[in-house]
Amino acid sequence: MQHPNPQSDPRDSRDSSDSIDDLRAAWAATRPDLDTSPAATIGRILRSSRHLTILSDEKLEKFGMSRGEFDVLSALRRSATALTPTDLARQLVTSNASITKRMVQLEKLGFAVRSRGGADRRVVQVSLTDAGRASIDEALPAQLDFERSVEAVLVPADRAELQRILRILLGELESRA
Repeated sequence: MQHPNPQSDPRDSRDSSDSIDDLRAAWAATRPDLDTSPAATIGRILRSSRHLTILSDEKLEKFGMSRGEFDVLSALRRSATALTPTDLARQLVTSNASITKRMVQLEKLGFAVRSRGGADRRVVQVSLTDAGRASIDEALPAQLDFERSVEAVLVPADRAELQRILRILLGELESRA
């Protein structure tokens, strides 16, 4: 959604460039035959994601966790039952190896445990400890405040439009996975 007078909106950067514009300009000079327009969207999404992860890691450090560990704890907190590492990997769109790495750290912190149980003793179940539940319950409001501060640069109508567009893109990507 465009603002009635984009020149009066201090958030509008149409007259300035960002790192993706610089990247595209470099490609245009190197390979003028390539259409780099997808980088204008996908590159900005990927770069924004990286920045959000780095900044989230910094904010979550005071809670003793990284963004990846926060995501695991959040998934476990939302679940009514224990989850398998494969369930976690699927929910978080990451590899089993990444879940294993995060679980090692979460177990060291006393935030989560892996156990074998139920009818099939080969299946590993992951669950929160009391300390993990307390930690995610403390970290979640702070993380949501941080995310709210990031998106505050957008007016409500722009946020709604961005959410609508990203929902379409995510739906397409999830249908290809």
